[in-house]
Amino acid sequence: MNREAIENMVQEWLSAYGYSFEHGQDIDIVKFARHHGFIVGNAVLDDNDDGFLAIHPKRAKGKVIGVNRNLSLEWKRFIIAHELAHYALHYDGKEIYLHREHQQGRNDMENDADYFAAALLMPRESFRRVFDTLQISGLSGKVLVKSLAEKFIVPVESAERRISEVGRTA
Repeated sequence: MNREAIENMVQEWLSAYGYSFEHGQDIDIVKFARHHGFIVGNAVLDDNDDGFLAIHPKRAKGKVIGVNRNLSLEWKRFIIAHELAHYALHYDGKEIYLHREHQQGRNDMENDADYFAAALLMPRESFRRVFDTLQISGLSGKVLVKSLAEKFIVPVESAERRISEVGRTA
């Protein structure tokens, strides 16, 4: 799926949820996932496994997202958003189990899920507005990136990548 289509899908999801794009606040991703019928929790996983999505459509509580309990809050939020992305972008109504290893660039499906997660946690217009405000206040470089990561409660690497995705430079 192309990036503009992903951005539009995320915007529709957030609008339907009642997200305020004007305030640029972070989204409570656990509440958001629960809103979409998911049970979300910490899981005991190998160090190279970040999380998983399990869907059993015939069970009452058949939608589960698990995240590695050893990850930071920022990474847990990203993994939850990533697994929601698999649901939004790739789920076809059948039973599914997916996991995410802690690496990038494996295939288009994973890259699309990462992009969706970034767009969900750092909505384009909100992110641009916060970026511009921080930049006007004199922040730049690593300090600017760190401030964005803290504002949206995401890994620094995700905030750094999102800057170029929304057409800005630090």
